[in-house]
Amino acid sequence: MDALWLALAFLLGLLSRHLGLPALVGYLAAGFALNALGQKGSQLLDHIAHAGVLLLLFSVGLKLRIKSLARPEVWAGGLLHLTISGVLLGLGFLAVVTLPAWQALVLATTLGFSSTVLAAKTLEEKVELR
Repeated sequence: MDALWLALAFLLGLLSRHLGLPALVGYLAAGFALNALGQKGSQLLDHIAHAGVLLLLFSVGLKLRIKSLARPEVWAGGLLHLTISGVLLGLGFLAVVTLPAWQALVLATTLGFSSTVLAAKTLEEKVELR
């Protein structure tokens, strides 16, 4: 079954690219669709997903220049992004899910950080990030 799920993700990734969208959109759509159908990932898929996240972070790290990260506007923009996404997502979690406020904030900050990595990868695909 794992091969079938990976093939579906690959095909939806290709379809997304054909539609002018990043392949990540297709991969996410495959995961959402399989989850909605009640499919659960295996341990093999968990390991593949973990390796994919590590490779994604590694590839983003290869593109970053340490000098550019030290600029004040980069720090200000990053803190502003994490603050805004943390507050907005945190309020959303509090409204939808019954979590303690500190757990909602931690979850929101984590999702805010991961969205930055996905945005960087999407910009890289569109050759807008060098």
